[in-house]
Amino acid sequence: MSGDVGADDPDPDMVFVPVAAGHVSVAAFDHESVLYDAVAARPVLLNVSAAAVWSMIDGVRTVAEIADVLADRFGADRGAVAADVARAVARFRELGLLQDESAPSTSIC
Repeated sequence: MSGDVGADDPDPDMVFVPVAAGHVSVAAFDHESVLYDAVAARPVLLNVSAAAVWSMIDGVRTVAEIADVLADRFGADRGAVAADVARAVARFRELGLLQDESAPSTSIC
């Protein structure tokens, strides 16, 4: 039946393409990173795993693609990495560190 959601449908969180918000800057220190949210005027300390996820957010890769790259890089289980990446991206969204999906695009085509 057309319009049915089947088992083969991709997880919407995994096909999401995260884009860093323009008001967030990053500084790396050894194996950790600190994000600075200029709107909220607060730093956000990232552990090694979250810093690896943040470094892959380029506005082009999906969450699934980020997970694939990191799983290959660290020789880790893809399923476990995908779950971790999805959680990290969800937290970045909650903190307002990613571009609002409903905001109009400012690109000129």
